[in-house]
Amino acid sequence: MSSVIIHTNVFSPFGWTARLTAAEKGVPHEVGPADVTSPEWRSLHPFGKMPVLRHGDVVVYETLAIAHYLDSAFAGPALQPSDPLGQTTVLRWISVSNNYAFPVMNGLMKERSAAAWRSEPPDEAAIQAMRAPLAQQLELIGQAVTPGGFVVGDRFTLADAFLFPLTHFVSFTPEGAQALAAAPAVARWLDRMRARPAVEATNPMAAA
Repeated sequence: MSSVIIHTNVFSPFGWTARLTAAEKGVPHEVGPADVTSPEWRSLHPFGKMPVLRHGDVVVYETLAIAHYLDSAFAGPALQPSDPLGQTTVLRWISVSNNYAFPVMNGLMKERSAAAWRSEPPDEAAIQAMRAPLAQQLELIGQAVTPGGFVVGDRFTLADAFLFPLTHFVSFTPEGAQALAAAPAVARWLDRMRARPAVEATNPMAAA
């Protein structure tokens, strides 16, 4: 069988989602380079983003497509419910993650680490503007995880795979830590997720 290669920076939240999906599915994989500035990269991802999955002659870009491919093309535990409403709920949460949580949670991380990648200090006005959306997002996640322990139902799904890396990373910002203190159900979900073998196996610090 051809090996699965996930091209990404290991600190990319979307890259971690792809790797976490593979690990939860039980799909062995390796991390490949992702030089998004190179002309060659455009042959893998026409929009110059990451991650990209390669599996033999198959090339998949965009994280949702990668996660769906891993869940559908390989044996292992299903990472999406079998019923239409359950599938719809997972897709809704992935949309929330990509369109709302990512700009806020990743935005906070980028602002708080601004000194490492730009010559300007953090934009405090932008940080303040993200506090209320973050609180709303954590409140909704808390409502979702309270009944069954996971974002959708009582087992790990792709919804967890998309939301966990973002929530984990933002927890290391002052704003994230403060918001999580007011969202104990989300904090408990984070602790459960961090203890999962697949999360430990794909932890960016270990991979780095």
